[in-house]
Amino acid sequence: MVHLSIGDHVSDLRGAHDGKLVDIEGQTGYVLQGNGVEVEFPLSQLKPYEAPKVAEIRTLSGPLRDRLLTPAQKALLASVPATITAAIAKSYAEGGDESGSRPVFAALPDSKKLDVIRIYLPTLPQRLLAPHMNLVVAMRDSGKRSS
Repeated sequence: MVHLSIGDHVSDLRGAHDGKLVDIEGQTGYVLQGNGVEVEFPLSQLKPYEAPKVAEIRTLSGPLRDRLLTPAQKALLASVPATITAAIAKSYAEGGDESGSRPVFAALPDSKKLDVIRIYLPTLPQRLLAPHMNLVVAMRDSGKRSS
């Protein structure tokens, strides 16, 4: 059990409630929440407060949330040749409105990479795309299914 003292910022083990530990009576801790409500917990159910970890990256265009890809989408992403990926990463980097306004292509979550590839693929030169027409068609079709 963690040693807690009056005045510590604490939360319950589930993280549903947090506040300042204002009193301890036996094995019960009294927590004053930010909204002014005092709640009681067994001391064994309290821990030092930890700020929640933010699992998103904020950009000028909004938050990037990583959705889970289906096995078919993972296979499609894995099938993109390195030359195409490099050309799309370059186009994506040049397409930013301001320097540093969005993360680099390599730092994007896989779901966002797939979206960027789908958007930028038609803008690549025909000579680069000609050997990969099956990929172009598959990306087009995956975009229709995800809409």
